[in-house]
Amino acid sequence: MARMLCGAGEYPAGLAAVAAHRLPEPAHALPARPPSDDAFDALVRGAAAHRVTGLLAAAVREGALPTTAEQARRAAAAHRAGQLRVLALEQQLLAVTALLAGHGLGVRVLKGAALAHLDHPDPALRSFGDLDLLVRPAEIDRVVAVLSAAGFRRTLAEPRPGFDRRFDKGLTMVPDAGYELDLHRTFVLGPWGRLVDLDALWSGPGQEFTVAGRPLRALDRPHRFLHACFHAALGDWPLRLGSLRDVAELLRGLRSPGGADDTARVRAAAAGWGVEAVVTAAVADAHRLLGGPDDALTGWARGFVPSRRDERWLALHTRADKTFAAQALATVPVLPRWRDRAAYLYALALPQRGYTAGRHRTPAARLAYAVAQVRAGRSRRGARDEPGG
Repeated sequence: MARMLCGAGEYPAGLAAVAAHRLPEPAHALPARPPSDDAFDALVRGAAAHRVTGLLAAAVREGALPTTAEQARRAAAAHRAGQLRVLALEQQLLAVTALLAGHGLGVRVLKGAALAHLDHPDPALRSFGDLDLLVRPAEIDRVVAVLSAAGFRRTLAEPRPGFDRRFDKGLTMVPDAGYELDLHRTFVLGPWGRLVDLDALWSGPGQEFTVAGRPLRALDRPHRFLHACFHAALGDWPLRLGSLRDVAELLRGLRSPGGADDTARVRAAAAGWGVEAVVTAAVADAHRLLGGPDDALTGWARGFVPSRRDERWLALHTRADKTFAAQALATVPVLPRWRDRAAYLYALALPQRGYTAGRHRTPAARLAYAVAQVRAGRSRRGARDEPGG
């Protein structure tokens, strides 16, 4: 069962080339003449959805992407709007991390803000639309309590007490300001998330970066790279081009002088956790869709042969109609003890009333829905996951 591949045809014309702007040896060339207004509108919308408005604006400003004067204005306006959002979010990031630190709760900044400041040559090239923090599993209940007291509210109730701490990827909270704050316990929902060595993520000091002169902590570069691969390979479908660009930028860092030790740590962690299939999928997709030089890492990615189990687990994520229920069911065999499996299934099959409010009338209705989703997911996967698809 081969993993579905996402091609450049899944995106508006020229968007993959925009996402590769300034990379060495890009996989696609930018258009040689100004696109039609309709095509450019689709390009702007795609750039915003894929978090590459900065690259679009740069390509236009530098003359790499020919446009009309009006199109150039629209590209600049889209990037400016994205950056205003980023600046507002960074203010909120400083407030949230200070609040948690005041209660003795340490976090690691994930994804957008950390990658923009640490791994992209210019932070303005990497936009983001929410905030992501890694939280220690043992502290997640306290973090939720502190944020709740400060006016944040959960978007979804906990299925059963202790589920956040023991099983879930994390949760989302929303303040009155209206943005989403994603609290991560691990990298991703499903069996891949269970394989992540959570202790390893917290074993060192991480890496410091500053926002408005204030120090913040991210994961160290090897673990940032692993997380970027998870997010790129297992996140959106079609694959988010901004996430693939994160992988490409981190690859550039691993190729830089002094990157050999980090590369060795990446390979060792991927093998030790059993997630080589995820990492190689992300590297191969980034190289195929965006480009970049061939090297030992891209050669490793192209030559890696995942197991049938890995193919099944990757297939849970590589389609637009992927389901939570299918990912949840696939998690059960990875749980270490039978009592963990029983508690996990009990929490999802018979959750607290608040978890189903507004979505399912009764626990039986929820269970029937979950079974139907799993069956539908299996049927669609069997129909679509053909080699070379």
